[in-house]
Amino acid sequence: MQGEKIFAPTVVFKHFFKPVSNHTTFEFMKRERAFGLWLIFLIALLVLIAIGRDSILQWAFKREQAHLKASYHLNLNVGSIKFIKWNRVQLHGITAQPEGADTLAIIQSLEIKPALLSLLTGKLNFNELKIDSAVITAFNSTERNNLLFLRGRQATGESSGSAKHNFYERAEDLKSNLFRLLNTAVEISDMHLSYRDTTFVEQVFVPHLVYDGHHCSGAIINEQLSDTLDVNAEVLERNKSYQLTIKHRGIMLVYLPFLNAERGFKCRFQSVTAEVKLEEAGGGLQISPTVAVENFHVRHWRLAKEDVVLPSAQFRGLIKIKEDGFELDSSSTGTFNHASFRVFTSYQTMPDTVFAFSLHMPETGSDTFFNALPGGMFNTLKGIKCSGTLAYDLQFLINTRQPDSLIFESQLRRKNFHIIQTGAEDYARINEPFVYDAFSGEQFVRHIVVGPENPEFTPLNHISPNLLVAIMQSEDPSFMVHRGFVPESFRESIAQNYKQHRFARGGSTISMQLVKNVFLTRNKTISRKAEEALIVYLIENLGLVPKERMMEVYLNVIEWGPNVYGVTEAARFYFNERPVELTLQECIFLAAIIPNPKYFKYQFDKSGELKGYMGDFFKIIANRMVMRGYLSERDTFNFVPHVKLNGPALQMVMPMDSVLPGGEDNLPVIDNE
Repeated sequence: MQGEKIFAPTVVFKHFFKPVSNHTTFEFMKRERAFGLWLIFLIALLVLIAIGRDSILQWAFKREQAHLKASYHLNLNVGSIKFIKWNRVQLHGITAQPEGADTLAIIQSLEIKPALLSLLTGKLNFNELKIDSAVITAFNSTERNNLLFLRGRQATGESSGSAKHNFYERAEDLKSNLFRLLNTAVEISDMHLSYRDTTFVEQVFVPHLVYDGHHCSGAIINEQLSDTLDVNAEVLERNKSYQLTIKHRGIMLVYLPFLNAERGFKCRFQSVTAEVKLEEAGGGLQISPTVAVENFHVRHWRLAKEDVVLPSAQFRGLIKIKEDGFELDSSSTGTFNHASFRVFTSYQTMPDTVFAFSLHMPETGSDTFFNALPGGMFNTLKGIKCSGTLAYDLQFLINTRQPDSLIFESQLRRKNFHIIQTGAEDYARINEPFVYDAFSGEQFVRHIVVGPENPEFTPLNHISPNLLVAIMQSEDPSFMVHRGFVPESFRESIAQNYKQHRFARGGSTISMQLVKNVFLTRNKTISRKAEEALIVYLIENLGLVPKERMMEVYLNVIEWGPNVYGVTEAARFYFNERPVELTLQECIFLAAIIPNPKYFKYQFDKSGELKGYMGDFFKIIANRMVMRGYLSERDTFNFVPHVKLNGPALQMVMPMDSVLPGGEDNLPVIDNE
């Protein structure tokens, strides 16, 4: 036992003090010497920084000044800059002013915790920032603008053309910058921000906002409108998962500041909670957002004329970003007031640019569906009560190199569906006499009684059958058999509009035109178009209005010229005739001008004779009427358009060399079946 006690320390001693020739000890001493050299270098570096840190700081700041001036034409000046602790820098009297523009920012005091090693390379990188007493004023108008400097980097060509369509690289750059920001502790006190453009001024005040790298809390106050937003955020997992909550403190909801009022976009809400997770997967970047909103309002002139309101909505998605595009995975779901749907979107640029979109709403109780419709979009349906269920599917795909191969499929399916109680509007009311509000564009013109008590009203059986057929062949050939929609017309109109890069052709059926004229405003918004489609579905699929009555109302209310509404006024205005007396060629002419009734005068010469360029349109309509058995070939033998104005319209004819304003683009459009 005693020998063993002596042996143990001896072994340890021999293990650590073997001869130098031993390979293990040599490697150990080699690493020890390397560590010592690095330690000496680090100590020397720290001493160097401690001795000359102010000079290094001034040098690094001047480099940053030069970079901002060269890349962004932004002048950054400071009254004083110095170390106040061994690892903290304080700047006083800071101003930022783009060249030739108003001062953008004035900051009384700013403290940073710089990365000391980065100072040696002339960079002021930092991971802590404290701002006290700042005024930031942005001008964005033609006469006065101090935001143009933000375009400086692109102007200098720093973004490579090869990365123009590399979505993954651009997303990675954005993610890196975002993480750099989120990994910086920030404390803001007494900050005033204002934005001025040609139409309005926005001002907010940030009394105090603190972010320690893990939690964030603060308030944004709109003093002009006495509105306060409380902001709270949390880092759930560094560089991976984050959560943000923004709430209005009071009951009154005010539009968010600094949105682009010139483009008409506005937004307000009671609360928004968002959680975002980012990760690398499958050779790309995956973003998983989860968003919940309460009493969310959004307004844009393209969307609706009033706020579109979502009382309660949630969205959970998965976004995949790769080199050649991105997609919103089909597992992404949304919920509006208990009605749920799945959505998929894809945009890829290789080998061709292809955009795809699909929406699926599973079988849902009809009342749940109608209660989920956003407020401000379906006003005539408010209060509707139904039974049964509804399900909806939408498929859309376009290859921009082959737009004619476009896919568009939309289907709303019903099961045991019935209307128990009409909403704000009873769509079946047009089966009886009613008062129609005539508009020219969005301007109200006059009231028109659609019924026998109006001497200008003409029943369907007192109108030339040729006019009915000519209008259907021009506007909606399958009107008498379809259920309100012709998907093929939609596909063709979307493809043609894309190829011409403008709204050159619509896909509206006569049913849709009637609903727009009788039940809705003339606003050209997404809201009106969506409501129009849903009303048409109800009328056509529930048989609320017979096809014959729809055509009769349509012919008695549509605009056919300047303050000319209905077939009776049109026949008298152009030809001094009754609707039943119209000739075949006069009927085709009236069908031709429905899309642009106010341009009729450009189609006639000074004597009131129809110009020859309309010949092709007349032949197409006449041939269709022959093919469908409405006319015989003898009726169209040597068919040459001959239309002569004999009514008040003759006094409005003007000599014109051109066909129409805009050239042949404004010729009547023939929908192919």
